[in-house]
Amino acid sequence: MTTDSTTDNTTGKVATWQVITGSARGAAHRASGLPNQDAVASQDGPGGVVVAIADGHGHVRHFRSADGAALAVDVACRVASQAAAGLAADATEDEEAERAGQELARATVADWRSAVASQLEVRPYTAEEQAILDRSADTPVVPYGSTLLVAVIAAQWLVCAQIGDGDMLAVRPDGSSFSPVAGDDRLDGHRTTSLCQPDALASFRTGAHDLRRVPLAALLLATDGYGNAQADEPWQSSVGRDLAELAACHDRRWFGREIPGWAQRCASAEGSGDDATIALLLPGDTRDAEEGG
Repeated sequence: MTTDSTTDNTTGKVATWQVITGSARGAAHRASGLPNQDAVASQDGPGGVVVAIADGHGHVRHFRSADGAALAVDVACRVASQAAAGLAADATEDEEAERAGQELARATVADWRSAVASQLEVRPYTAEEQAILDRSADTPVVPYGSTLLVAVIAAQWLVCAQIGDGDMLAVRPDGSSFSPVAGDDRLDGHRTTSLCQPDALASFRTGAHDLRRVPLAALLLATDGYGNAQADEPWQSSVGRDLAELAACHDRRWFGREIPGWAQRCASAEGSGDDATIALLLPGDTRDAEEGG
């Protein structure tokens, strides 16, 4: 769990955001001996709070996708923290925040590819792995294929970037909800866009939202193992209402106890059976900015 403070410039108040995460290995992966190929990371600092989740692909071609997901969240948090410092400046306007999301995507793709190359220098493919690569005629980054979802909250800004499947759900205090990034019609439940594709940057969807205009009760990021376990279809509106009600009734320690269990249930054979990872961002109490430090 991480915490950080962001300022609402309309009230002079500081909102303390907390990130609560949970991740569970899917029942299908336990049965086949595969590891949890999801990854999650968060980071806070003077600029703001950032969180990233990634879902490594399960196909045999992506035999290092767990590593690819871990590299993705590490790179994304580092890049997003740099973006947060810029967003925290008082002069940030809508267009600048939009550009911050686009730059976040660009830098993440470039740095992820560099991180994969660096790992390959230390851990080159074994003969068996190289044979799989050769049979598929894949480039060296394909075995590391992964989706990625990143969110930054700094000052009054929420900036998000996503490639591939999984879900982001921004929940208003009244329980209504929306996706902070656009959808992608290519994601049909069987195919996904990926960091390992040559046109990865073009497949990123980004969004910037001024939290003075759109106050939030919660922000949910989740891999598709969570969404596929939900009973309702579509599930987003009912989950948004539930999260708003829970956020109004429970403190952050309660969520810290519950969210790992949510991930476990989603990953079970009775849920999706897939790896399931959840990151929930919740605003805490506000205090005067001059008292915040």
